[in-house]
Amino acid sequence: MDMTQLQYFKVIAETGSLTKAAETLHVSQPAMSAMLKKFEEEMNVELFDRSPNRIYLNQTGEIALVHINHILRNVEQMKTDLLNAAQQNLILRIAFCDPGVRWFTVPRFTVAHPEIQIKDELYEGTKAAKFLSDRVYDLIVTPEKIQSQGIESQPFLPDQVFLSVPAESKLAELESVSLKDIPEQPLLYPQIGGHFLTQIETIITQNSLPITLVKNEYNITQHLIRTTNFLATISTLSKDLRNDGTHRTLIPLSDPELKVMYYISFLKAGKEKAKKILHWAKESQKNIKLI
Repeated sequence: MDMTQLQYFKVIAETGSLTKAAETLHVSQPAMSAMLKKFEEEMNVELFDRSPNRIYLNQTGEIALVHINHILRNVEQMKTDLLNAAQQNLILRIAFCDPGVRWFTVPRFTVAHPEIQIKDELYEGTKAAKFLSDRVYDLIVTPEKIQSQGIESQPFLPDQVFLSVPAESKLAELESVSLKDIPEQPLLYPQIGGHFLTQIETIITQNSLPITLVKNEYNITQHLIRTTNFLATISTLSKDLRNDGTHRTLIPLSDPELKVMYYISFLKAGKEKAKKILHWAKESQKNIKLI
């Protein structure tokens, strides 16, 4: 017994005619008759009462139709469930700990793999392992490995913070500089949150640095960078999203807290969903150079 026999049986029962069933299914009447005969032999019962011009379901045939309708509905539901599952596998829910790595990853990975839909968010805090365990996200990008049973962390992308300084500034002559060595002045930073902002604020606070963070909306910060001599920061992964103008120079910040290898973490049971983005990241790393 196969699915074709079940489908043919249903059409014969509904039309009450081998000829009409054959026409509906675009097969020959002899083939239809042979199929029905084989099906009845396999069931070891007669399913139809026959007359010269019509055939009718008998009592056993009625019982068979109930079961066959149930089987066919289950098969259709299975197809729907499998299709939904396959489509779900084409969606990656990713949380990023910093806007820079988010902005770098999402558009590039989407271009490389248009068949995969990215649902991305920025997250803060220490609940990355719980987010994965609760399946809130498929993947989480963090500044360190997640040490938790059932979770795997792999190197993702490197990043580093640069200081954006006016070309005429004495700082522009340096090959690198620490936040601790910057004289008192404003430092522009967009209100976007993330790992690097937390690190910069921590360095300033713990060392009582005479730096004033000036936080505004992203577009306002962009305007101030192009129209003032205030210092600003930018990272390797976000450099191509911002145009600081020709009057500025980018100097690497030497503070170790401002250079990072991001890790991407996922449930070990869900590693299959991470394969393509892991491969993409490995290839992307070849083109990312930190100073």
